[in-house]
Amino acid sequence: MAVHVVGNVCLDTTFSLARFPEPGETLNAREAAVALGGKGANQALAALRAGARTVLWSAVGDDLEAASIRQGLVRAGLSDRGLATLPLPSDRSAVLVDASGENMIASAVACARAFDPAAAGWRVEARGGDVVVLQGNLAPEATRAALETGRSLGLRTVLNASPLAPGADLLAGRPDLVLVNRVEGEALTGEREPGRIVAALCARTGGAAVVTLGSEGYVLAEGPGSDPRARPAFPARPLDTSGAGDVFCGTLAARLSLGQGFDQALELSAWAAAVAVTRAGTFGCGPSRDEFQTGRTRESV
Repeated sequence: MAVHVVGNVCLDTTFSLARFPEPGETLNAREAAVALGGKGANQALAALRAGARTVLWSAVGDDLEAASIRQGLVRAGLSDRGLATLPLPSDRSAVLVDASGENMIASAVACARAFDPAAAGWRVEARGGDVVVLQGNLAPEATRAALETGRSLGLRTVLNASPLAPGADLLAGRPDLVLVNRVEGEALTGEREPGRIVAALCARTGGAAVVTLGSEGYVLAEGPGSDPRARPAFPARPLDTSGAGDVFCGTLAARLSLGQGFDQALELSAWAAAVAVTRAGTFGCGPSRDEFQTGRTRESV
């Protein structure tokens, strides 16, 4: 089985700061780096490293940055054959990371918003039992349509509903699994308690739901009417939390595509996310192929 990540790819410029600037304030960064990013690309690489045959379906612009993006994907082991070229500037993000590892991100997403998944080749390549993963960077109507197409093809559909566009009802695509953090879950359901959030998400979609809580772990429910269950996070000293959610999602999609049970797949995903917060950047911050193969324990982060 395969994982098809239908999402965005961009270049991230990450600034490491002692603290976040106040409004109107300019701070000098301790260091800065430019690397691949975008939730779609981050999740695709995590899925690939976790053992799944993975294809990223996305869009880049018709500029020099697009060549850099393609080269970066290929160097990482992902193919660039799923990339459409649009007459736009390639997407960019600015990532601010403070001394505690917390982050703030601003993105320019013209390619992601113009990308039409219906014109991409994933619908032809996908086979029943494959997993298709979507996020919130594409146009909301495109995301909903892709989720509906995935269900009609017999795929397992996963929605990481982030970022949330105001007024966008991504849950209308009725994904088999919704993955959100606490803030996103509250925005989608109006509930504040994680157990109530996952219950409300399951009731809306008819599928499973997971709410990630950072250092507090995660809460899951396997479907409407099932009891929410809380699981702890792996202990870790955070350096940069900006890519952890993408690593969690990509790892989970990969292990589900390989037939691993839900609880086991979630446990491995939580470990991978804990590894990710100890490393800088987003693209490739999770465990390597070798680290996935050598296994893990709750003391191994």
